[in-house]
Amino acid sequence: MADNRVIIELIGALEDGGNVRLGAFIAQLEAVKSALKQTERLVTGDEESTVYYRVVDLRHSSPATVVLEAVSSAVQDGIAPLTPRRIRQRATGDNSNATVSRFFNSLKQIRRKEAPPRADLQALESYRNLTSALGKTISGVRIINTHESVQIDDDFRNAIDDIIGPDELVAGSVIGMLERVNLHNTARFDIFPTIGPRQIACDFKASLRNAVIAALDRYVSVRGTLRYKRLEDFPYAINADDIEVLPPSEDLPSVFDLRGMAPDIAAGRTAEEFLRGIRDGENW
Repeated sequence: MADNRVIIELIGALEDGGNVRLGAFIAQLEAVKSALKQTERLVTGDEESTVYYRVVDLRHSSPATVVLEAVSSAVQDGIAPLTPRRIRQRATGDNSNATVSRFFNSLKQIRRKEAPPRADLQALESYRNLTSALGKTISGVRIINTHESVQIDDDFRNAIDDIIGPDELVAGSVIGMLERVNLHNTARFDIFPTIGPRQIACDFKASLRNAVIAALDRYVSVRGTLRYKRLEDFPYAINADDIEVLPPSEDLPSVFDLRGMAPDIAAGRTAEEFLRGIRDGENW
């Protein structure tokens, strides 16, 4: 068996005679795809993927089995034009084997209740999602590589829950661009801060629905209860109590407007002396 292959075995629920329902089948493959993508990000440090997966075998037996083969899109045939994206792909090299190897090592470490090295919350959550259909319409999942297999079961889910740990709650606020509102069976939007984490999930109350819709694609300040995990320095989510739309950056006063707004603020000092005082806390 090739080192760049991932075999997924699925067992359906007893009431379905062990057959896997279509929705569960798709959801499980999407979970594996997402976990592999997050693993590649850990390998390369890049959000943009250069590895794709093709189905090279598909069997309906006991259990249902899907065989995926990792392929690097960085290996070019020399015919297509060299766009900036393709140049970056060539520079990264072939990460297919490294991604599959890291994926299995991470799953084995989680089974041993060990946090995979450098795995952040985003990656760990993707590994946890491998268990999302268990106990519903799928009774068993096994992921197999060249020499070994990893059972995705309740023990795996409990192990990763212990690694991630409980929420640590702190009152506070975050500022960022409000995007991706989800109102289907939930009340959540994402904001993308200018500093800190890449994004923060915001769960909000029904009373904020109109305010959230009105704030879409605008910079906002969200106040509420910040949710941290012990693995991360920044919050990953917030329970929103209030949302304030911030003015566009072009409407905010610049440092050059200070002369008209507060003509004596520098107190006779040069600009360098004034800014140095701000840095040292003297002007506050």
